[in-house]
Amino acid sequence: MTPPPHHRARALDSLPHGFFGRQGGVSSGLYSSLNCGLGSNDARDAVLENRARVAAGIDGGARPLLSLYQVHSSTAVTVEAPWPPARGRRPTPW
Repeated sequence: MTPPPHHRARALDSLPHGFFGRQGGVSSGLYSSLNCGLGSNDARDAVLENRARVAAGIDGGARPLLSLYQVHSSTAVTVEAPWPPARGRRPTPW
C-alpha cells in the first residue's frame, strides 16, 4: 500500500507523526477523502481503512494510531500514552 501524501515537522523528528490532507483515502460521497473520524457518519470500514493508511504513512503501521477529536478552544491536551479506541465516540483522555 502506498501511504497517502503527508508532511512531517522537523521539530518533531523524535516522535512518529504526520500531517495528512484529504488525498489518498477510500471514503466516498460526502466524505470523499482520507476521513479518519470514527465519530463521523462515514462508513466505518472506510474510516478504518483510512486510519490504516495513515498509520502506514507514519511508521509503517507498527504502532496504534493516536488521533484527537478536534475542538477549537484554549484547552491543551498532553498525551503521554495511547488511550483505548473510542469506538465511534470522542476519546476523553483527561
